[in-house]
Amino acid sequence: MVLAAAGCAIHVDSVADTTAGVAAAVEDHCASPPVGQAGKFRHASTRIVSALGDPRHRGTDLIALETDENQTLGGKLAYTAADKDAKRERVELFACVNADWKLLGTTVTDGGGRFELALSGTERLPAGMRDLYGHVPADGSGFRFLAYVAKPGESVIVTDIDGTITASENAVFNTLLFGEDIGHRRDAPQAFAASGRVVVYVSSRGDQLTGLTRTWLRQHGFPPGPIRHARSAVTLPGKRTIAFKADVLRGLPVPIHAAIGNRATDVAAYRDVGVAPDRTFVKLSRDRSRGSDFGRELADELAASRAIGFTDYATIAPRLR
Repeated sequence: MVLAAAGCAIHVDSVADTTAGVAAAVEDHCASPPVGQAGKFRHASTRIVSALGDPRHRGTDLIALETDENQTLGGKLAYTAADKDAKRERVELFACVNADWKLLGTTVTDGGGRFELALSGTERLPAGMRDLYGHVPADGSGFRFLAYVAKPGESVIVTDIDGTITASENAVFNTLLFGEDIGHRRDAPQAFAASGRVVVYVSSRGDQLTGLTRTWLRQHGFPPGPIRHARSAVTLPGKRTIAFKADVLRGLPVPIHAAIGNRATDVAAYRDVGVAPDRTFVKLSRDRSRGSDFGRELADELAASRAIGFTDYATIAPRLR
């Protein structure tokens, strides 16, 4: 089914597909990184910055349809905890195809450290989920990301991260400041895995935290899936968060089977792009005295039947299949 939202066509899944029941996985996974070219920094400023701190490179996970004429890979090169841009530096992009790395091409970052590489014709990636890798010839640093190319009839689950699948809303700051781990919501990894669908993880976290998010998801047993973070380091709660998430969802070419959040802003974003109320789920706390949920701000949404509240992932697992 296609719904109109803010002038865009948004695809919302209305028929269960045949992929449900088997955990989505990376079909083409290459354990070791590829061997890229050696080179030098093109600019002295980047060479100096690279000596001051570790790489903070990240790729923007590809989400595309098998029938798309073009696929565009993108991301950013940066260094140090301050996320200093690597301007106009070369990056080689690889894809794992048939369990081996294939060089897709070389591109150069812009003045903000961002890069893009367009694939067309026979260079496009085949259907499935596979590893991508970016290699910086200047210093040999690199980074992994994902490509998900959907076949006709596939649909995805969209989920917020903080407070929805993590044990608390703001625990990520303790990770950044003190290196503490963030707990996950009980049975959430199992519910997503049992769905058999690719999960798209969406958060207004700045994309400099992409690596942290990817590591956390893997360590806590969540199925692999594309990540969407904000480009800005800080996205204020409220209208800006709604706008960011709605824009992300409008950009998804794959139908949405279900959407999960924990705040009224999540419900609003999902509603803005046409996700049906009976496919919109909000995580509530078992123990409201702990103050770890947003039951008060969700009260109106639940009373108006704009979303379905739940306390245990095990109870909604059948609805995600």
